[in-house]
Amino acid sequence: MPGHHRVKAGAADASAGVDLAEALCDPSPDAAFPFGVVTDAFGPAEGDAIRIEHGKPDGRLITLGEGAVTAVDPDGSVTVEREMTGGGTYDGLDVPREAGDVAVTSFKEGRWWYPTTYRGRDGTVRGTYVNVCTPVEVFPDAARYVDLHVDVMKHPDGTVVRVDDDELRESVAAGNTPEALAEKARSVASALENAL
Repeated sequence: MPGHHRVKAGAADASAGVDLAEALCDPSPDAAFPFGVVTDAFGPAEGDAIRIEHGKPDGRLITLGEGAVTAVDPDGSVTVEREMTGGGTYDGLDVPREAGDVAVTSFKEGRWWYPTTYRGRDGTVRGTYVNVCTPVEVFPDAARYVDLHVDVMKHPDGTVVRVDDDELRESVAAGNTPEALAEKARSVASALENAL
């Protein structure tokens, strides 16, 4: 069935469901991943908490935090909100991080990027950070991807900046990121620069 391994990896009940579905039918190999059906049955659902699991090409896994799911759409979109603690600045945006700020992250299953918009307690946009990554996978308890280093940011004044191309080059040189994948990341980053 479409998304065979993705669905089976989501939960034990999902794995059993895939086995049943495949025993009952022979789906088209071009069928789309059934995101809406899977999330309706297994989550995440609005109000659930999910982790943001930020993999690195060298094999490290960094959990960026856990947030509340505020919206789920059958098209594969999941919105997650996290309340921030004070101290320091937002990576690359050079904007102070204040207690009560909210980070709103919009994931979409299969997309090569995702944005996080930081807002002050009063709703003022403090900046948007767009992470370029391998296609996002949304599971019942986590959104997962592998970071591809290069990112694009939009500052509160509207200035758009692309960062970390040097980290991507170093990852390629170290053998952690294949050149074809690096080219895809650069292409996605260029498209984002133009779109923002």
